Amino acid sequence: MSHPSYPNPAIAEALCEIHFRLGPDEPWKASITGEFYKAIQDEFPGMEPAQEIGVQFEFGGSEITHKVLPPRSRMRFSHKARPLLLQLTENILTVNLLPTYPGWDQMRADVLGAWSHALVVMKPERVTRIGLRYINRIPRSSAVEGIGAWLKPTNYIPPGVLQARKGVLARIEAALSDEHRIVVTLAQQPAADGAPFGSVILDIDRLVEKDIPPVVADVEKVIDRLHEEVWAEFSAACGDKLITRLQGRA
Repeated sequence: MSHPSYPNPAIAEALCEIHFRLGPDEPWKASITGEFYKAIQDEFPGMEPAQEIGVQFEFGGSEITHKVLPPRSRMRFSHKARPLLLQLTENILTVNLLPTYPGWDQMRADVLGAWSHALVVMKPERVTRIGLRYINRIPRSSAVEGIGAWLKPTNYIPPGVLQARKGVLARIEAALSDEHRIVVTLAQQPAADGAPFGSVILDIDRLVEKDIPPVVADVEKVIDRLHEEVWAEFSAACGDKLITRLQGRA
C-alpha cells in the first residue's frame, strides 16, 4: 500500500531484526561472520565489533520488572556510501537505517538484499522471529510544550500521558495474538544540538514470533505486514502540528 513520503521525516532510526535457526547439524561458528563479510564487502566495506546490552521487561500480576541481559557481541558492517548498517550476531541479522530515511521501498530492498546474502552464506533452516522498529524523534518547540502538542491518543498511547510536560516515560506492550506483539514507547529526550528544548521520542516496535520459511518471498510478506501496522499506529498518533512539520511547512 502506498503511503505519503514526507520531505522532513521524524525517523531517527529504522531497523529490522531477523532471528533464524540453522540446521541441527550446523552449529554457529565464528567463521560465519567472515564468510558473510566476503559476500557483502563490495557494498559494506567497513567492519567493526560492537557490544550490545539489552534490557528485558517482564510482566506479572500488578508488577513490571526488568533485568539487564548479558552483553552480546555483534559485528557491524557499514555501507560504502549510505547511512546503512548491517549487524550480525549468533542467529540474528539486523538492518539499521539512519537519517535520512529513504522510504519503505528502499528499506524493504535493503532488508531483503541482506537476507539474500544470509541465505547463501548461512543456509538457515527457519526464521523464528522478525521485528520491525521505527524510532521517531520530534524536536519540541518550547520548554513548556506537552507531548500532546504533537501526538494524539491511539490504542497504545493513553490520553493522560499526552498531557505531561516533563519526565515522561511510557511503554505499552500488547500481545495481539500468540504470535504477534506491538511495543509502543513514549519518552522525552534532553536538550541537544538542533533540539534546544529536547525531543519527544515515539518508538514503535512490531514483532512476530513463529516459524517462517526462510525464503525471501516469505520474509517479504511478513515485513510488509509489519510495516503496514507500524504505519497505522504512527499515522493514528500524528497530530496536525507534527504533520505540518513532516511536510516541511514548519
